Amino acid sequence: MDIRVLRYFLAVAEQQSISGAAQKLHVTQPTLSRQFMELEEELGHTLFVRTNRKLHLTEKGKLFYERAQAIVSLFDRTKAEIRSDDEMTGEIRIASGETPALSSLARAIARLQKEAPKVRFHITSGAEAQVKSELHSGLTDFGVFVGIADTLGYSAIKFKQKDVWGLLTRVDGPFAGKKHIEASDLIGQPLLCSEQSYRRNEFDGWLNDLRADLNIVGTFNLLYNAYVLATAGVGHVLALDGIINPTATSGLVWLPLYPRLECDIVIAWNHSRNLSPASKRLIALLKEEEAKI
Repeated sequence: MDIRVLRYFLAVAEQQSISGAAQKLHVTQPTLSRQFMELEEELGHTLFVRTNRKLHLTEKGKLFYERAQAIVSLFDRTKAEIRSDDEMTGEIRIASGETPALSSLARAIARLQKEAPKVRFHITSGAEAQVKSELHSGLTDFGVFVGIADTLGYSAIKFKQKDVWGLLTRVDGPFAGKKHIEASDLIGQPLLCSEQSYRRNEFDGWLNDLRADLNIVGTFNLLYNAYVLATAGVGHVLALDGIINPTATSGLVWLPLYPRLECDIVIAWNHSRNLSPASKRLIALLKEEEAKI
C-alpha cells in the first residue's frame, strides 16, 4: 500500500460510498474498487460492510481509519517541511488540556506569527492520555499538560501561571450565598469531577481524609458537557477557573475552593525528535515571555 491508497480509503470512509469518493478524487469507480480489493487482501480483513446503500467501517476498518489519518497527516507535514525553501514555515501542532493559563504561550505564538506569517498553528483539546499519545507518536509537536503529569523523557517548561480549582454550582443551590467552598461542604453532595484529576488523586491533599465521603456521580474529560449537566442540576462540578465563565442565564456560579488549591501547567516536547525551525523559535519566544512574568 502507499499514501495514495490511504487517501482513497479515507475518502471512501468519509463519503460512505465508492461513487461519492470517486467523484471527489476524480478517479473511476472500478479503479477504487480494485484498490480496495487489493488493500483488504493485503491486510487480510474486510474494512467495509454495505448497509442501506452506504458503506460502513468494520471494527478493523475503524482502527485502520485512525491509523491512516495519522499516517497521511504526518506524511503531509513532513513533505511540507522538507520542500520548504523558507525555514520559518510549515505547521506547529499543539495538543492541550483545557486551561486558561496559557497567556505566555499565546503571546509567544502572536510574536512568531508576526515574525513568520507563513507558519500555521493547529491546536487540539484533549485529556492527558490523548495529549501524551499524540506527543509520543509525533502527531503533535507540543503537549500541554494540566495538573499532575508524567513528563519523564520529555523536555518541558512549567508555566509560572497556575490554574485555580473551584466549584461550578447553581446559584439557587445549597451553596447559595457562600464565597468559597471548604472540603466539608462537599460531603454528601452530588459531584462531577475530571476523570484525570480524580484518578491522579489531585484533591487528596486538600480533602485530607474526606475523599471516601465524596459522592462522585459522574466524571468527564472536557468541561463543557459537565457544565450542561450542572445547569440541569445533576451535580456540582469541580472545575478550573476561567475555562467556562457562567452567564447570568446559566444559573451557575463558580466558587473557589478554600484553602486555595492550584495546579501546575506544563508544556512538553520530545527532545529526541528534530524540531522544525519554527518550533524551536516558539520555544525561545515562550521562554522570553515566561521570563517577563
